[in-house]
Amino acid sequence: MTEFLTAAGQAWADLVTLDPRSRRIVDAARDCFAQVGFEETTMVGIAELAGVGVATVYRRFGTKSALVRYALMAESQRVGLIMAEAVRRSAGPVSALAEMFAAFVSEANAPRLLTRSLRVSSAAGELTDFLTGDDFIEQGRTLVARYLLHWQRRGELGDFDNEVVAELFVRLTMTFISNPRGALPLGDSAAAKQFARRYLAPLLFPHPGGR
Repeated sequence: MTEFLTAAGQAWADLVTLDPRSRRIVDAARDCFAQVGFEETTMVGIAELAGVGVATVYRRFGTKSALVRYALMAESQRVGLIMAEAVRRSAGPVSALAEMFAAFVSEANAPRLLTRSLRVSSAAGELTDFLTGDDFIEQGRTLVARYLLHWQRRGELGDFDNEVVAELFVRLTMTFISNPRGALPLGDSAAAKQFARRYLAPLLFPHPGGR
């Protein structure tokens, strides 16, 4: 699972290539968006939280809106690391899936997941574009496919196209982030684990005949 954790940490090349000061600015923007909302966040507030001058923030990113995509990438990376750590503690693929999904649901019920307050702000379009864009799907698919491949190599999952199954999970995640409200019984961690074992685990064992 070390490879899975490493992949989560290295997701989003645009983030990996940032220098430490720029990354602090991005993380500060993400925290501001999550804590006070997009409209109330100011470049001065971002600069103060990042420990840099406001001129530095403007010089490196230009506008508050330009920081949104970077903030979403940083939040996606943070959640990915939490889920990867949950997988690392698990003994088998179904247990790992349950732990990963429970960790995700826990984050979804918190105020920060992919800076959720963006949904009701003037930056809602940026959030939608991010979630439905090719990059989000590709990053998530690559990460989950590595998780599936790990268990396939151990002989605990069959020989199926891990990228196809991985994308199913990513697209489910995408809709859950976009709108977590609904009839799914996901009130707490235990319920999320039970749901994953009952409804999501069968995706790990696709019928070979397709009929």
